[in-house]
Amino acid sequence: MKQVSSKFESFTALDEEHRQALLLVASGASLKTCLNALTLAAGRLIPGTRACVLLANAELTAMDDGYSSHFPAGFAAAIRGLPIGEAFIATAVHEGRPVVCADVEGALEWDRSWRALCLENDIRAYYAHPTFGPGGKTVGFFCLCFSEAREPTAWEQRVTEFGALVTSIVVERDGAAAHLRNEVRALARLQELSAELVGPGELEPLLKKILAAAADISGTDKGNIQIFDPTKKTLRIAVHQGLSARFVEHFAQDGWEASCGKAAKQARRLVVEDVDQLIELKGTLGLEMIQGDDIRSIQCTPLISRSGQLLGMLNNHYRQRGGPPADALRYIDLLARQAAELIERHLAESELIQERKHKDEFLAVLAHELRNPLAALHNMVEIQKRAERDSGATKRAREGMERQLKHLVRLVDDLLDVNRINRGKMELRIETLTLDKVLQQAVESCRPTIERLGHRLRIEQSAAATILLGDSVRLAQVFSNLLSNAAKYTPPGGDIELIACTQDNNVEVTVRDNGSGIPPDQLDNIFEMFTQVDRTLERAQGGLGIGLMLVKQLVEMHGGSVQAYSGGLGKGSSFVVRLPVAAPQDTPVPECKVTGPSVSRRILLVDDNRDAVESLVVLLEMEGHQVRLAYDGARAIELAEEMRPEVILMDIGLPGMSGHEACRRIRQQEWGRQMTILAFSGWGQTEDRQASLEAGFDTHLAKPIDLDSLLEFLSNVEFRSHSG
Repeated sequence: MKQVSSKFESFTALDEEHRQALLLVASGASLKTCLNALTLAAGRLIPGTRACVLLANAELTAMDDGYSSHFPAGFAAAIRGLPIGEAFIATAVHEGRPVVCADVEGALEWDRSWRALCLENDIRAYYAHPTFGPGGKTVGFFCLCFSEAREPTAWEQRVTEFGALVTSIVVERDGAAAHLRNEVRALARLQELSAELVGPGELEPLLKKILAAAADISGTDKGNIQIFDPTKKTLRIAVHQGLSARFVEHFAQDGWEASCGKAAKQARRLVVEDVDQLIELKGTLGLEMIQGDDIRSIQCTPLISRSGQLLGMLNNHYRQRGGPPADALRYIDLLARQAAELIERHLAESELIQERKHKDEFLAVLAHELRNPLAALHNMVEIQKRAERDSGATKRAREGMERQLKHLVRLVDDLLDVNRINRGKMELRIETLTLDKVLQQAVESCRPTIERLGHRLRIEQSAAATILLGDSVRLAQVFSNLLSNAAKYTPPGGDIELIACTQDNNVEVTVRDNGSGIPPDQLDNIFEMFTQVDRTLERAQGGLGIGLMLVKQLVEMHGGSVQAYSGGLGKGSSFVVRLPVAAPQDTPVPECKVTGPSVSRRILLVDDNRDAVESLVVLLEMEGHQVRLAYDGARAIELAEEMRPEVILMDIGLPGMSGHEACRRIRQQEWGRQMTILAFSGWGQTEDRQASLEAGFDTHLAKPIDLDSLLEFLSNVEFRSHSG
C-alpha cells in the first residue's frame, strides 16, 4: 500500500507540475523563463538529477542554444554552435526518437568535444527525448542527466517525456508568435511599399525597395532583379544587393546559365534547396561564383505581365540550404506582381515618351519639308512677275513650280497612305502584271534624280518577265521609294544596282548602293513609323522618315517581305524585296481599255477656293470645254437647273450648304437624276468616298486633281442623256 501511495503521490506531483508549466506558458512568459522553470520542475520530481533543454538550428546541423537551471551559464555558451554530427544526441535529433547513453565516458563513438563537455559538467549518463515544432519537425531535445553511469528508470523516462512535451508546446507557441509578428511586419512593409509604387518614381530605386522587402521577408540579405530583353533574349541584372562585384559582373547580362534561366523559360517559380545539386552547372564558373558568394540555396520567381509575357526575374539567395520559408513565398509572389506591374508601367511610359519624341521630330521635319517647296514656289511666282518678257526665265520658273508641286503632292500622298495603313483602310487594286512593267515605272520616276546626281545605275532583270498579282501603282511606289533612298543616301557619282531574279516561288528584287550605309543597331528599327536614321546626308537631302515604313507595309500587303542589309556607316546599303510569283491559274487575260476621242463638255465647277477653281476653269477651257462657276451650294443648284451641265465638279466643304446636301437636292430633281456629278475634296479617305457615294455623287476625286486623268475621264465616260 505504501508503494501504491508513493506512485499516486508522484503522478499527482507530475500533474501539478504539468499544470503549473502550462499556466506559465499561457501567461506569455519568455522561452528562457519557461524552459528554465521546466528543468527546475524535473529536478523537483526526481531529486538529485539535473535537466537541460538543447535546441538545434533550422538545418539541424548544429546546436543553437541551451537552457537549464541546473548548469552554469558557461554550459549553455559551450553548447552553442557545436555540430550535431556524431554527437550523442544525433539520433534524438535526426531520427526523432529517444536516446539512452548509460556510460558517457565509455561511449567512444561520440564526438570528443561532446564527451568532454559532458564529463566536465559531471554528466556520466543521460536520457534524451526529442522535442517537436510545427509540422512534427524535430527542433531539439529534453535531457535528464545523471552523475553516475546507469540506465534511466521508467519514472525518469516519464518525467523526461513530460519535459519534452512541454518544451514542444513552448517552442511551438514562440514559433506561432514569431510567425504572427513576421506576418504583421510583412503586411506593413507591403502596405508601405504599395503606397510608394502608386506614385511617380524612377524604376531602379523602386525595384531596389521591392528587392529589399523580398529579401527581408524571406530571411536573407542577398538577391537581384533581372529585366528580360525580348529582342536579345537575355536577362539583365537591373538591381542587386548583398552580392559580390565578381558575381554581378559574371551574371550581369545573362543569367540563363543559372537556375533563374530554367524558371524564366518555364514561367514558374523554382526553388533550388541546395546549389550543390545543380548538376547542369557542375564544373562551371557560374557554380563557382554562386558557391564563392556563400550562396547555398536560391529562389527564382518570374515577373509576368498581365498579358502573360516574361518581363524579368525576382531572385533571392540564401546562406543556408532549404531556400526561403514556405510562408514567405506568398509575399514574394505579391512583390513579384508589384515588380512586374512597375516594369510594365515603366515600359509603357518609355514607349510613350519615345513615340512623342518621334512625333515631335517628325513634325519638325514635316515643317521643314513643307517650307522648302513653298519657298521655292514663292520665288518662282516672283520670277514670273518680274520676268514676263524673259521667256527662258519664265519657262525655268514654270518647270521649277511643276517639280515643287509634285514634291508637295508626294508628301501629302505619303501622309495619307500612312494614315490609311494605320487605320487598315488601304485598298489594293489587284491585277495581273509583269515585273518589268513595275520596275520600268519606278526607274522612270527616279531617273531625273539619279541623272541630276550623276549616279551610275546598273539594271539586271533576269526575272523581268515574271508574272505577279498586285497593284502596279503601289508596287511601283515600293521600288521608286527604294531607288529614291539609294539616290538620296549615295554621294554624287555613286553606284546603284537594281537586280531582279527568281528564288523558288518568289521573285527577289535587290536595290543596292555604295552610299552612306546604316548603323548596325538601327537595321531593326529602320522600317518603323517616325524613324529616321541619323545620317548627315539624309538630313541634307530631306525626307519624312515614313517612306520605308510604307515600303514594308505595302510589300507585306502583297504577301511578301523586305529586309535591309548594311555593313555600317559608309559601307552602302541593300534592300531585298521578296514577292510571290503568280500561279498560272491566277493570270487572267487583261482587258484592253479604249480611249475615246477628245470632246467638248458642258461643265459646272463648284468651289469656294477662288484661286484654285478659277485656274482650273482656265485649264479646262484651254482644252475646249465649256465651263461655268459657282462658289456655294445654293448657286450651284440654280446654275445646274439653268445650264443642264453634262458634268458637275463639286467641292464638299462649301459655305452655307455642303456639297453633299447640294448633290442630294440636285438628285431630287427630274433633270438632275441622270447628271454626272463628281465630288472633289482635300479629304480622300475610304469613309469620305463612301459618304460622297451615299450623297449621290458618281465618284470622289482627291485634290489636287491630276489634269491628265480628269481629261481622260471626260473623254472616256459614257454620259447619260439629259432631258429638258
